[in-house]
Order: sequence, then C-alpha cells, then structure tokens
Amino acid sequence: MDALKAAFGKQLEKQANKVIGDVLGKVTGGNVKMPGALSEEEAPAPVPFSSDCSGRKKAVFVGINYFKTKAELHGCINDVKNVQAFIMEQYGFSRENIKVLTDEPASGNEPPTRTNILDALRWLVEGATAGDSLFFHYSGHGGTARDLDGDEVDNFDETILPVDFEAAGQILDDEIHAILVAPLPAGVRLTSVFDSCHSGSAMDLPWSYKVDGSLDVVIIDNRKAAIEAVFNAGVAYFKGDKQRAMGHGMEAVKHMLTPGGNEEARKKAEKERTNTDADVIQFSGCRDDQTSADAKIDGQPTGAASYALLTCLRENSKQTYTDLLQSMRKVLEGKYTQIPQLSTAHPIDLKVAFTM
Repeated sequence: MDALKAAFGKQLEKQANKVIGDVLGKVTGGNVKMPGALSEEEAPAPVPFSSDCSGRKKAVFVGINYFKTKAELHGCINDVKNVQAFIMEQYGFSRENIKVLTDEPASGNEPPTRTNILDALRWLVEGATAGDSLFFHYSGHGGTARDLDGDEVDNFDETILPVDFEAAGQILDDEIHAILVAPLPAGVRLTSVFDSCHSGSAMDLPWSYKVDGSLDVVIIDNRKAAIEAVFNAGVAYFKGDKQRAMGHGMEAVKHMLTPGGNEEARKKAEKERTNTDADVIQFSGCRDDQTSADAKIDGQPTGAASYALLTCLRENSKQTYTDLLQSMRKVLEGKYTQIPQLSTAHPIDLKVAFTM
C-alpha cells in the first residue's frame, strides 16, 4: 500500500481537483463550483510586505519533550536551542527580548504549561507597532480536537499540546489566531514556525502557497476529505476493485456537496481571518493530515522541520520565501513523508528575500 501511494500519490493529488470538478459537473449540470478553488483571474494579486523589520525584535520559543510520559519526544528542546541561537546571530534578536519555555529540568526556563504559553503569546504581541519583527517557534506535539463552534470545514480544530495538556487541555488554532494574529497592526511582521503534527493551519491563516509561490486558497476549502476519497478511489481502481473505487468516488461527491461545519460560523471566521493588516507568515512542518517527525540527524535528536529550516537558511540566508519552502521540501523529501507548508494572513509577494 505504501509503495502504491508513493507511485501514484502525487499524480492523484494533482488530478484530484479536476476529477472532483468533472464529477460535480455531471451530477449538478455544471451549476456547482468547487469551494475554495479560484481561477488565476479570481485570485487576488499579492502585495508587497508592509513591514520592514526595522523596529523592536521579540521572540517566544516553546519546546516540549514531555519527559517520562507516554508522549515523550526527544528533539524539541534541541530545536529551541538551535533556532534561538541562529536567529540571535543571523537576525539580531537579543536575549532580553526572548522568552523561552521548555520542560527541561533545571533549565531555569518557564514551564510550558497552557497558561504560561498563552501568557507568552500575549507578551509577544503586546505593544507591537509598525516596523516590529516578532518570531514564534513551537516544537512539540500537535493534534486535533472536535470543532465546537462550527468554523472548521473538516469539523476539527488543529491544536498544540502544552506540557499539562491532560489536565489543562490543548491550545486550539482559534485561540492562537485570536491572540497572535488578530491584534497586530499594519507594518508588523510575525514569523512563526510550527514543528508539530497536524500543523498546516495551526494559526488559522487563510492563505497557503504552493512551492512556485502561487496561491492555494484554504479559507473555504473543504476539498481535503474529498481529495482523500478520490485518492482512495484511485488506489482501489489500480488494484482492480472497481466497486470500491465507485464507492470512494461517490464519497468524494458527498463531501463536496455537503459542506462541513456551521455555515454562519465559517463565514464569520473567514471575515475575521481576512481582516488582518499585519504581515503574518507561518512555516509548518506538515499538512493538517500529516505527522511531523521527531528525528535523529547527525547523532542529535531534532525535529525534522526545524532541522530543514536551519539547514536551508545556513546554506543561503538570502533566498526568497518560496525558495525557502522549496528548499525545505527538498531536504525532507525521500527521508520523511511530511510536506512543509507556508501560509499567510493575506496575499503577500513571497518572491522576496526571507528576513525577520
């Protein structure tokens, strides 16, 4: 099955939108447009960054290894140490304007509890003004939780897991967006890195980008379940099981004709998420439906996404945002199944040099 996915996965994903669109056209007489799919003419033109990163620089790092638990990881604290050292050296962040939260014993860092993480995020954006450059790096477990307010088309919120998640609960993407993104004024740049599972939309940002820099709208995108159904249909077809393939094909149609979530809640969320003037950029270690590897590279435990980011920036610190995303994918390709993602708060011209 894994070999089959490797062989046909990319081709099926590339063709999924066309297949779904063709099926929908036949079923509906061509009167239904696939939600979230914009033509080149409809897609908004990207705009230049409004932030120049000439003001204050503040950063928050969260690394959680979940020591002595069933959920224990090994590379997250190393990720925080490595990325922190790099941005201080490369981009001029100073230690007095950095908060570090880890569960490393005797480190002197604040413990990464739910309360402490949320307080650190509030500190990060507090008093932000045009020109400021903010950075948030999270390395730890990511997850999903049943969407209770109806704003998610797949009926699940993406989450991060504080060290006390079993007692205090997970931190939802809705909360992260409300604290980190919504309050920021124009002229501020927030760069975030989520090295965690299911992190593609961890900040609930409305725009995602393909490797070539072209927009791939996710704000009203309920294609994920449908594309998975098309993929399964393709796998069944190649195995000669036409009946199962037909079943998965009808499942894809069902997903496209029956939007998830609450329509009113989703429209409200879409309006709020597209009403951000700040330049907010998120690099995530994987898509929402993927896991992000806790790896061991060159003898050191590390998150695969954090390793890829640092490797690429050390090789070329002047590459564009889209080149950086492509470089990260190349570093991970063939070694890990995860596909790093790049998302923004509004359409931005990402064919400019990465900086913070």
